[in-house]
Amino acid sequence: MAIKNYTTQVPANRSIAEIQASLVEHGAIGCMFSYDSESKISSLRFALPVGDSVINFSLPAEWRKFQEVLKQQGVKRWQDEDYCYRVAWRNLRDWTLAQMALYETQMVDMPQIFLPFASDKSGMTLYEKVISNPSLMLGN
Repeated sequence: MAIKNYTTQVPANRSIAEIQASLVEHGAIGCMFSYDSESKISSLRFALPVGDSVINFSLPAEWRKFQEVLKQQGVKRWQDEDYCYRVAWRNLRDWTLAQMALYETQMVDMPQIFLPFASDKSGMTLYEKVISNPSLMLGN
């Protein structure tokens, strides 16, 4: 089965801007970007009010991992980094907009959607903390 959006021509910066706009439209009170060593955006960081607090989130774009999947699947353009980066961000945009649709139907809360991506001051996400320390799992 083909990877979703594998034919997209939409530049990554447009997908990123669409994600950012949707987050702000749905309550984010701040956004910023983290960059990798190649000056590509590696994550979109944003803040959401939760009760009387503000929680920071970090939504990563693991485009190098995505590139490896394309390679394993024999996609001819897997070596084109701009292509991989563009398609990865487009897929992340689609995922985010789908989550916003769930939020709009009041089936979930915004923090609930992004809970694995909640991050501490160092930038480490809740997901990363649980993976590195499985005893944090519920029921343990």
